[in-house]
Amino acid sequence: MKNPGNDKLSRRDFLRMSALGITSLAAADLSGCASIPARSLPKLDYSGAMLITNASIVDVTTGRVIPGSSLIVARGKISAMAPAAARTELSEFSAVIDLGGKYLIPGLIDAHCHTTLPGAGQFDFWGVSTTLYQLKRNYVQQIENGITTVRDMGALPKYLHDALNMIKKGKLPGPGIVFCNAITNIRGGHPDIDPSDVSIFAGPAQLLTGNSSVWFSTTGELTKSLQESLDNGASFIKLTMDDLSLMCGKGRIPVYGEEHLKIIFNFAEKHNLPVAGHIHRKFGFDRGLAYGISSMEHTIGDARISDEEIKLMAKKNIAIVPTMTVGQVFASEEAYDEVPREFRNDYIDNEVRIRREYLQSNLDRFIEKDIHRANMEALAWYKKLGCEKCYDKGIMLTRPELYYGILKYGPDNVRRMKQAGVLIGCGTDAGVPFCYHGTLVREMEALTRLGFSNGEALKSATANNARILGMDDTIGLIKENFSADLVVLDRNPLQDIGACRTPLMVVKNGHLAFINRERFSPSGKTLSLV
Repeated sequence: MKNPGNDKLSRRDFLRMSALGITSLAAADLSGCASIPARSLPKLDYSGAMLITNASIVDVTTGRVIPGSSLIVARGKISAMAPAAARTELSEFSAVIDLGGKYLIPGLIDAHCHTTLPGAGQFDFWGVSTTLYQLKRNYVQQIENGITTVRDMGALPKYLHDALNMIKKGKLPGPGIVFCNAITNIRGGHPDIDPSDVSIFAGPAQLLTGNSSVWFSTTGELTKSLQESLDNGASFIKLTMDDLSLMCGKGRIPVYGEEHLKIIFNFAEKHNLPVAGHIHRKFGFDRGLAYGISSMEHTIGDARISDEEIKLMAKKNIAIVPTMTVGQVFASEEAYDEVPREFRNDYIDNEVRIRREYLQSNLDRFIEKDIHRANMEALAWYKKLGCEKCYDKGIMLTRPELYYGILKYGPDNVRRMKQAGVLIGCGTDAGVPFCYHGTLVREMEALTRLGFSNGEALKSATANNARILGMDDTIGLIKENFSADLVVLDRNPLQDIGACRTPLMVVKNGHLAFINRERFSPSGKTLSLV
């Protein structure tokens, strides 16, 4: 394939080169693509109640550890809790898991991700099979990293519902998924990549994959799309509120009119649907604040938010999912000979260092090698073409100054939100380049670098996220009558949040979903930590 930045390759040539591959991708059924190698799990009898004993339960609401605890799990829920020392006849249970004093936390929740995006920045003509394989890996990676629930913030609906069916039938390990189907967006708004700029056959292909953005043009189309999304299982509405593109080579983009916003928020109120909004700029923040959006997604990169505005956020119960690691990975030092002085301070320098180490580390656990290699190679286009020429050459890169701005303004904004009592969640934007599925702990660690305690970061990724998803009566805590979504850790995450990086065991809906086989020994109906 010719280089997309080569002056001898026309834009039309580049689009045609992509056409065959994207059409193949669209025609593929997710259930029929290459299978993920089976993870061997011990065979447990789930027909009766299961006892989980000798656990050190981490209470994410109080920040305390409760050693010597036991849980009884039945029909996917926690039916009872008691000290492990309480006399219990093991014969009463169909299965027993002895944790040997290790730490038990609620299943983690990624409150902002895109499950049907493969983490690739450029479409690879030759890499369709790799893309499809990674789409399956996305779900497995979440579960194996202790993430038992995710909120999908905009998907290719066909692939999303394929995955939902496969997970439900037990054909694909994966988390519970809360979804909006597609982003409810005005034509040309963010994500402002015209499908025809990816492939000349992208339009027909979307008849098979579905479009991750509604891109309505009329109020009639808007109303119809809202109802269709609700009918297809959506439990919230996703908007994009910015008026300027984040893409290199693009400028101002269309925004919702007042009539559009009234229709959206009236529909949301009528059907009791939360409204979440992508917001990177003060323009979007102001509109979201005025309309009382349910949650602000990401952090703005062009202004300090006033104390009065933050107090109004808290008063209106507007939550935020800051995704600080998005600001980090897209603060691309590769775009500059020297990073501008306005973006130099100890915090930013440290984040850029962490970014560099992350991108240069072995990420095979989270992404296919070819995808990450292509993402890294694309960074060279910042200097080869210059930011303003990238989009016209088919290179999809983000404006680095916006993300350096997030690192400049975000820490103070988010800290003051926390102090004001704004509900703060935890999400990754996984599915976009460099933000890979299963890396929620990176965002938890990023929150601690803003001044959150380990306990506060863990609470953001569990109980807080459950509230943001409207599921705080079923997930996010280890509590009677809550879903048995549980993660076993080797170390105390209240002392070391990095303990969440390597779960020993993950339980989803009362069933084993992942286990480190080297650390557990089966004996009859008992599975014991060794």
